[in-house]
Amino acid sequence: MNGGGWVLAGAVRLLPAPRRDWGAAMLAELDGIGPAGERRRFAAGCVAAILTRPAVWRRVGYALLPLVVAGFVVRWSAAIGWAPRRWGVVAFALLLAAVAELGVFGPLGPVGAGWAARATRLVAYALVGVLAVEAGWFMAHQTNADLGGEPVLAVVFAGFLAGALAVTGHRAAVTARTLLTGLAGGFGLAGVWAALVLLDPPVPADLGLAVVLLGTGLAGIGLAVERRRGPAAAWTAAATAGTVAVLLIFNLVTVLSAAGADDLIPHLLPPLVPARAQVAGSRIELPDHYLWLLLLGWFLALAQWAAARPAREPDAGAAAVPTGGVPGGSLRLGSSGRAAGRCRPGRPRGP
Repeated sequence: MNGGGWVLAGAVRLLPAPRRDWGAAMLAELDGIGPAGERRRFAAGCVAAILTRPAVWRRVGYALLPLVVAGFVVRWSAAIGWAPRRWGVVAFALLLAAVAELGVFGPLGPVGAGWAARATRLVAYALVGVLAVEAGWFMAHQTNADLGGEPVLAVVFAGFLAGALAVTGHRAAVTARTLLTGLAGGFGLAGVWAALVLLDPPVPADLGLAVVLLGTGLAGIGLAVERRRGPAAAWTAAATAGTVAVLLIFNLVTVLSAAGADDLIPHLLPPLVPARAQVAGSRIELPDHYLWLLLLGWFLALAQWAAARPAREPDAGAAAVPTGGVPGGSLRLGSSGRAAGRCRPGRPRGP
């Protein structure tokens, strides 16, 4: 394959899954063209046709955004005086960016069809992203020499992200209803936790309330879904609800510890500490008491990943591509049946 072929092959990878057959037809037609100049013209026309698809530019944007964020972290972290801490923060950001890239071009992507999969991914990106920013800021401003928390948080956040990407990828055999059930269940459980805390402050200093809510809520979601859609859907819906609830609750804890009223803050320091110092110190300590909840959510994210079984591949005979094009696109041929040097898209019904 010459330079034009490599460029066209790379452009075809930008197409969404429903349009890949169109790209495969382009590559097959290119292989049948002999003269180098004609091959280059044909490849250039096909690349131009691919770049007219809005879905292609969305994928390019999705792919570039994690790289832009990682580049920003590299530049921003230059202000961290201690090199091991700086590069620990950079590695933390690069790992999350790499997982996000796997959700675009790798085995965890691209995103499945329909708004439910996109909404689930958006929620995961938002919840993990907020916590990652908070964690990165905290790590950058630590004054001790302890670097143990950085790799642990990186693996935990990457697990949450990978689980959400796997269950929303186009290979996952997960229905929109199952994803929406998981999202609604997660927001519902976190909402119940928040309501109980606000009605009966302070925020619990232990995980008892959160664990009880998660246990009963996920069991209820699993049983309800299993009756209608089977055990696989029940497993996926419960795991999705659990990861969303854990991330929401932990985000709420960090927000309340930083900006909540004093009566919402439990006293976590020794009783002899003065009242004002007690509240200020307890605000700092409170999120640490919920780190084990993140670990529980990480195991639920692994369950999400396990539940994201690849969809059954279509029968090879049913996916035959007609000569010269596929539905939604046409390759302009010369009188001899070979490509005339231009690639002209039709009017696809896809993205």
